[in-house]
Amino acid sequence: MTTPIERIVIRHLSGSKANQIEQLPVGDTREFSIGRDPASKIAFDPVGDSVVSRKHAIIRLAGENGDVSFKLSDAGSSNGTFLNGERVTGEVELLPEDTIELGAKGPKFTFDVQPRPASFAARTQVIGVSDTAATRVIKTAEVAAATAVNTAATGAAGAEGTSGDSSAPKKFGVGQETVQRLLTEERRASRGALMATAAGIAAVLVLGGGILMWQQWKGEERVGGRISDIEKGQEETSAGVEGKVKSITGMSPQEIYDKYKDATAKIYLHWRLYDKTTGKPIYHQTFNVKVNKNESATLPAYVRLGPNTVVRWLTLDDDYRSNVPIDGAGSGSGFVVSEQGYLLTNKHVAAGWEIHFSAPKRLGVLFDYKGGPDWKRTKGYKGPDLRKYELINLDDDAFSDIDDWVPDSGGLIFPSKPALAVPIGGGNIPDPTKADKRTFEGRNDTLETRFPGSRLNINASLVRASSDSDAALIKIDSPQALSTVELASHDAVTVGEKVVVLGYPAVSVSTFQQQSTQEGGGPVRRHFEEIPEATITDGIVSKLSPGVQQKDGVTTYSTTGDVIQLSITATGAGNSGGPVFDATGKVIGLFTYSKTRGNERVTLAVPIKYGRDLLRPQRE
Repeated sequence: MTTPIERIVIRHLSGSKANQIEQLPVGDTREFSIGRDPASKIAFDPVGDSVVSRKHAIIRLAGENGDVSFKLSDAGSSNGTFLNGERVTGEVELLPEDTIELGAKGPKFTFDVQPRPASFAARTQVIGVSDTAATRVIKTAEVAAATAVNTAATGAAGAEGTSGDSSAPKKFGVGQETVQRLLTEERRASRGALMATAAGIAAVLVLGGGILMWQQWKGEERVGGRISDIEKGQEETSAGVEGKVKSITGMSPQEIYDKYKDATAKIYLHWRLYDKTTGKPIYHQTFNVKVNKNESATLPAYVRLGPNTVVRWLTLDDDYRSNVPIDGAGSGSGFVVSEQGYLLTNKHVAAGWEIHFSAPKRLGVLFDYKGGPDWKRTKGYKGPDLRKYELINLDDDAFSDIDDWVPDSGGLIFPSKPALAVPIGGGNIPDPTKADKRTFEGRNDTLETRFPGSRLNINASLVRASSDSDAALIKIDSPQALSTVELASHDAVTVGEKVVVLGYPAVSVSTFQQQSTQEGGGPVRRHFEEIPEATITDGIVSKLSPGVQQKDGVTTYSTTGDVIQLSITATGAGNSGGPVFDATGKVIGLFTYSKTRGNERVTLAVPIKYGRDLLRPQRE
């Protein structure tokens, strides 16, 4: 395959290479890669041009001999590729003098070839007169042209000794062709006046004619110069209209969805709590007890250590498979913040053992310390019959501390037989016997991510969890550079501003794919795989809760901590950890819990500053 084109010419207009010209020999090359990857044919600065992806776009040469064409396509970049101000979707035709922009307001350059085949012409320039800004520029050109013509005509009349009518209305709405016609008529009228003048004042006429010709020439020069400047300004204004409008009105929910849906992942999780010393999982002890005369139930057990202290009855045993494991499972959402595979999500998604753990049931059975159904009264014991138990409701204020327990803060483990307390915990749980303390640890048995449109689960690992809020950083290993979101660099959130949330709420419609496979001559197997697609919901910031604040010796705090309250209620569990975007497409928070009272519900988000903190292991 041959082509008469010897080289591609790239003229850089902005970015780290502004005002540079690159000439790339064609030879046998058919694809020219663009990106921050040093191996790219058109390579950009990895630091100075951070808006450019490693593999951003591709220019492809097609055809041979004199019949050649070039195609431009986006290579899955994070910020998109724009051709003459329009975002590239699929593969589009590329012509000489076309302008390519890598990301909105990113590095910009023009494309050309040398030598240029006769069949390979530049694109016809079209002015969209429907554009408000362009129309305004054209009107300005017409007014300027009319003013210049009137000025030239007035000057000519003065040179000939005639008086102009200063009250005559100014001419507006004159086009470029009309300007040229008026100039021609003005010349013709001037020449006629000169020929009708008496020979006796020839010297004066020569002088007046010279002045007139000079004024006409200057007037024409001014008009032509203004028209040239206006046409240039019109092109620049039209190119900048879209960017200016976006800066004022922001992105629509659809634009945010299209740009960032592939950077939002569904997360599958299952964690368990373990005893560090033995490595065994920890359970909440249950007993089958009489609830009333005709009914029995298996209820979780609690131990009263003193007048105001009640703790969970924890054990390492589960002989009858009836005890409740201290664990958590479900799904959540997360979003990519680095091409290398780092994602932000909620702490309760990636490290559930570090948050409050609710009781398995609201009803329970309460025993006194050293009591239980298997305990037998010892000789000489004068205390109460501890084989008796008490039914409790955890919604009572006396037991409100039960739901405040954080698993990795420690606890007391009570063996079932004999029913004597063995303290191995710590943290905020009392240790009445001052014996050796052990520690608990949580581990993710499952932490996997799946991206939109994919059947592939990717294992993730917990990098770190925030000690200040419900935020966590996780990491996946991906052979592909991932699309990312853009984090807000500020914390300026205002009540009433528009917000958009992406994620995977469990209440949303799910899509599954059935696939049949046969391997090694075995039977046909059918697989049902979920194909996640992100759900988008929008609303406004309805309230700001700043958390704990101290000023002038007064401490102010809220019941929910430092959160952003949202009006978005058409989502819920499963959306935890999803990105909350402002109107400009920047992430300002992580979607987290909701609060419900009766039929009313509000949703909350964690400010993105806690996510940014997790990305900064070193102080700035």
